[in-house]
Amino acid sequence: MSLAQTKKALTVSELNTLLRAAVEQLFPEVCVEGEISEVKAGKTGHIYFTIKDKEAQIAGVIWAGVARGLGFRLEPGLSVVCYAKPTVYQARGSLQLVAHRIVPGGEGALRRKFLELKAKLEKEGYFAAARKRALPFLPKAVGVVTSAQGAVIHDIMVKLRERMPQMRVILADVKVQGEGAADSIADGVRALSDSGLVDVIIVARGGGSLEDLWAFNEEPVVKAIFAAAVPVVSGVGHEVDFSLSDFVADVRAPTPTAAAEMVVPHRGELLKLLSEYQRRLSDPQRWLLPLGQRVDDLAARLDRRVEAVVGEAALKLHRASESLRAIQPTRLIEVMRIRIERAGEQLQVAMRQQITSARHSLTRCADRYHSVHPTQVLSRGFAVVECAGALVRSASDVQVDDTVSVTLHHGALSAVVKGRTVPD
Repeated sequence: MSLAQTKKALTVSELNTLLRAAVEQLFPEVCVEGEISEVKAGKTGHIYFTIKDKEAQIAGVIWAGVARGLGFRLEPGLSVVCYAKPTVYQARGSLQLVAHRIVPGGEGALRRKFLELKAKLEKEGYFAAARKRALPFLPKAVGVVTSAQGAVIHDIMVKLRERMPQMRVILADVKVQGEGAADSIADGVRALSDSGLVDVIIVARGGGSLEDLWAFNEEPVVKAIFAAAVPVVSGVGHEVDFSLSDFVADVRAPTPTAAAEMVVPHRGELLKLLSEYQRRLSDPQRWLLPLGQRVDDLAARLDRRVEAVVGEAALKLHRASESLRAIQPTRLIEVMRIRIERAGEQLQVAMRQQITSARHSLTRCADRYHSVHPTQVLSRGFAVVECAGALVRSASDVQVDDTVSVTLHHGALSAVVKGRTVPD
């Protein structure tokens, strides 16, 4: 006969009480490692969570007093080590852990280290917005700090060649993951910075886990970027990834490819801009006329001001004369009249000087324009060469037997290319 047959039936409450006592007696404390899958904060300050591994999960609770001293945010996906007392929640008959200590484990520990280091470096001024530098408009060369074997350098080169085919690129081949990667990256940044060969540096790596990207969170990398003599663009990981190199860099790019787009303008857009400037210079009256109008406006304003000042002075003189007429202050009135006349003369002189100065400024602008006008350049023996409607800037822009048009100071020529020399 079984034990259940020899004893009376238990109520659910009695059974849960027995189970709770047995669990707490057999397992006074456990240490469990797993991943947080659910987190819910109660109104009383308690935190309810679920910790799991690949095959199982268990509920847990952190009382409010313990939760206040946790020291980090408990969130889904965080790997933790949980020190707790197992028990049975009698109202539901469910097994749960009452945690009295939780610490990050695995990547969670790295995340906590990341936050601590970020706070330290931020306090020391490494991330100050005031020290951020603007990127050069058109760099003479671009430095790239990344691995020569990865796909990142290929993506960057494709984008740079697409935007500015002749842009010079200098690669610092570094280790971007694992032991020694941080020192390698820092050395690459310093080498490009000290070389004087580049105007901007891209620090780049493809996406990965926090552990994969950890080299870009090390102090040597942050300090090397901070000390760089030229602006630095950080293109590490994907858009959702953040590293300390992003915070210290002058500009943060969401991806390595985006970093390449930021450092050089598009050649086609520059050519359009130059064409627009050339069009504007071909019609100088469009910008000289407003300057002349401005001079006329200033002269008119000065005339009105002089008239107003003289009128106000005359009115004051009249009022003073009326007030002093009773005592016949003839001499004082004469002095005041002389002062008013002198003031009027001074204002007239000032007006003429202002107008003369404005006219001289306009003349200098016109002379400067004529000195840089394309026709003046052509008169010194230069010529404009075009092929198929496009400007020829290099021998590589034309082929043998191409027909080109040559615009001179007086007239134009049509020529056929019989040979060319393309520099290396």
